[in-house]
Amino acid sequence: MNKKVLFVVGSLREKSFNKTVAEYISKKLEEKGIGTSFLEYSKLPLINQDIEFPVPSEVDKVRNEVKNVDALWIVTPEYNGSVPGSLKNFLDWISRPVVKGNFGAPEFVKDKLVAVSGAAGKSEASLVIGEITGLLTRMGLNLLEEKVGLSLPAEAFQTGVFNLSNEQKAKLDNEVKLFIEKL
Repeated sequence: MNKKVLFVVGSLREKSFNKTVAEYISKKLEEKGIGTSFLEYSKLPLINQDIEFPVPSEVDKVRNEVKNVDALWIVTPEYNGSVPGSLKNFLDWISRPVVKGNFGAPEFVKDKLVAVSGAAGKSEASLVIGEITGLLTRMGLNLLEEKVGLSLPAEAFQTGVFNLSNEQKAKLDNEVKLFIEKL
């Protein structure tokens, strides 16, 4: 059976630098026969226990996408050295109980393989990777040990285009290799 990976890009911007990274990784996975898709989660309502039950349709849709894949791959920028709000909101929704009165992360989240990559400035996304590592571990996900952070060159900010260097591609290729081994 063909394995499936769902990409969650931490930036909602259409021409996001991190989307460029995710598209590169997705292509590498597809070359190995692994199916990939990208999560559209911009319409998720803000997490609010007052609207958890019955679950909003957009939350149900996103949860079903997570349920129907073998693994997640999060590719995220740093916003003020931290997790982008939209990504944190998504993670909060998928970690919440799906049945009233149940506590803890739902079964479809527990032990699901997840990889993390990111592109940011000089920090190489190390701050967000550190924060999200703790968050995903507390959620009960099976976190790939290898995490790749990339530094965005100044020209990317000037032109709006991020061209991965050969060195950056090699780092991502290694993460893909390790990910496939665990998948």
